[in-house]
Amino acid sequence: MKKFIFPAFIFLTFIAACTPDRAAERVDDPHQWVFQDSIQVDYMGELTLLDYEPSQQLYVARWNAQEEYVIFDESGQVNHTFKLNEDGPNRIGWVQGINFLDGKLWVMDQVKGIYVFDFDGTFLEKYPTPRDYFYLNGLPFGAQMLGDEIMYLRPEEGESLKDIPTMFSNVYSADILEVFNPLTAEVRTTMPFPPNTVYSSGNFYQWTFPNIIKHQDEWILWMLAEQKYFVYQEKEGEIQFVKAVDLALEDAITMPGIPMNRQADWYEEYANVIFGRIEQIYRRENDLVVIYTKGVGEEIASQYNRENTEEWMAFLESIPRYAAIFDGNHQLIQQDLLLPKGVRLSSIATSEGAIIAEKNQEYFGVEEDFLTYYELGLAKD
Repeated sequence: MKKFIFPAFIFLTFIAACTPDRAAERVDDPHQWVFQDSIQVDYMGELTLLDYEPSQQLYVARWNAQEEYVIFDESGQVNHTFKLNEDGPNRIGWVQGINFLDGKLWVMDQVKGIYVFDFDGTFLEKYPTPRDYFYLNGLPFGAQMLGDEIMYLRPEEGESLKDIPTMFSNVYSADILEVFNPLTAEVRTTMPFPPNTVYSSGNFYQWTFPNIIKHQDEWILWMLAEQKYFVYQEKEGEIQFVKAVDLALEDAITMPGIPMNRQADWYEEYANVIFGRIEQIYRRENDLVVIYTKGVGEEIASQYNRENTEEWMAFLESIPRYAAIFDGNHQLIQQDLLLPKGVRLSSIATSEGAIIAEKNQEYFGVEEDFLTYYELGLAKD
């Protein structure tokens, strides 16, 4: 790990990202971003960070183009590279979620169940789910433990695709998590869908893309169409709803809904509505950091060509990202703190509270033969 001296080009980029008015508003902000440290990983490929193992300070990442997994440590040393089983009875089809758990890697396959691997990719065991199921999107993790039971995001039943409106109505109201007992093969659900959301209106709001993080016995949920997050408590073998925390973004664009029987028309009507949303949440020891966008008006979004992937992705990446900071009781401390330019945030915050972000080499016009990850912190003025 390299001790990081804040380079002038990043500092100037950060300041240049703020208009004079915004910069003036920031003078009295109680928190500012600081670059605490950096990690250089000697690897040629585009890695997506997936999880962090605090006791051994290990990271697992994937190069999507090659379906290769990489485990490296805090010094940047690559410990393992491997591909998951591609042949034989334990062949992996499509990985939906992966995470560290109990000194192993746990993987949820799209249709085959849960696989457990050693850190070098050696297959250890499998927990097949007891029915036909599928996932429509990637998951924030493969599996977690709830006592002696295995817990994961609730999948959809194979038959549900025959009636799409009914499937989405169920998605917008059913429990979020499923719990599997490996001894009895019994399945139950927990984490009730939060009350009083936009999804309660009966309209169609696309897939919810639920994201979940766990901190001790507290669970945090956020979803695509909501500019709020939801707090749950783990108690007596259940994940119980506690409260909703609204970001109250007065100037943010909200996701439009459409009547459920017209769900197939949503994209045609609202393709250029770039709505504000929560992109990531980091639960640290004494606070919680929410990363969000406020959206972009249709008149701006319509100037970019969705069919040109490079142009469209560059446009999406240029949209300002902000942070809101809440204390341990979910009371707002600060809002609208602009993120530094030139970094791509991962989903990972270390046990020391550092938020891991990758250096965007394209932004700086460089092509390096290693990957750089920054440890971002929040410091009071």
